[in-house]
Amino acid sequence: MAQKKEKKMAEEVMVAEEKEVDFGDLELKIEKPSLNKDNAVTIGGNWDRLKGNIQKVVDRYKGTELTEDNVEYVKTLKKQFVSLRTGVELDFKNYKTAYLDPAESLLKAVKMELLAVIDEGESALDKQLDEYDQRRKDELTVILKEYVEEAVEKYHLRDEYATQIQLIKQYYNKTQKEEDTIADIERQAKELADKQTAYDNGVALIKAECEESGLLPDAYIRELAYRNAMEIIMEIKQDKKAQAELKTKAEEGEKITIGEASDSEIAKQIAKATDLPEDEERTKVLRVTYKASQAKLMARFFKENGIKFEFINVDF
Repeated sequence: MAQKKEKKMAEEVMVAEEKEVDFGDLELKIEKPSLNKDNAVTIGGNWDRLKGNIQKVVDRYKGTELTEDNVEYVKTLKKQFVSLRTGVELDFKNYKTAYLDPAESLLKAVKMELLAVIDEGESALDKQLDEYDQRRKDELTVILKEYVEEAVEKYHLRDEYATQIQLIKQYYNKTQKEEDTIADIERQAKELADKQTAYDNGVALIKAECEESGLLPDAYIRELAYRNAMEIIMEIKQDKKAQAELKTKAEEGEKITIGEASDSEIAKQIAKATDLPEDEERTKVLRVTYKASQAKLMARFFKENGIKFEFINVDF
């Protein structure tokens, strides 16, 4: 029995000896940052040796089959690994607080100071360049206006057309050729001259059509701003026809009363005047044909809508 007991004790000792693992120096040591001979930042430390010691333990126990003889020791070893993890994370955190964070803060402060000076320089130069470019544009504008005056004189543009010539952005490009600018200004002037001629021709046609008819040409001329001349001429012809019919009725002894427009005619006039200022007050004398029973309705419509009107009896 004594021999068996001694043999069991010897086996327990052997198991205990096999479970003992030397982690070596478990204290992580990280040196202060320094520059090497190539002026590169280096950080020294004992992590390679510490890593080797830990790796030995990992290699020895990561494939171990747990038994009743070694499970408690492995649990203890696991606690040591947890403690190692906590210690390593704390060491790196402390190192970062002691060296890296102050270095980062210093670098940020230095960077901001340098960029502030750089921004000041850039702003000053930008201002000078902008002022220089503006002087160049101002001097060029004087020349461009001379080209405009020449084109205005060449095409005999009136002020209301001459002021529509635009000095476009393209004229101020440094790559813009002078002859191209002159040609474009002339193009604008010619297009405006064509519009001016069309307007003048329209005015002449309207005046000729209204001549000896009693119709006021100015009312029709204003419509040239938003209608073409031929449309207006057709309108005048219709008005002259209506005038002739009224005159015939008057000559036949029929009583004619001239008042304000009917609903449809008012809508037509409103449609024509959409481009005019809303608050502009206009007066037009229109001829309207209506039944006696409609007079009160028409008068009430004008009063309710704030439209001034009066009835005018005329003799042709």
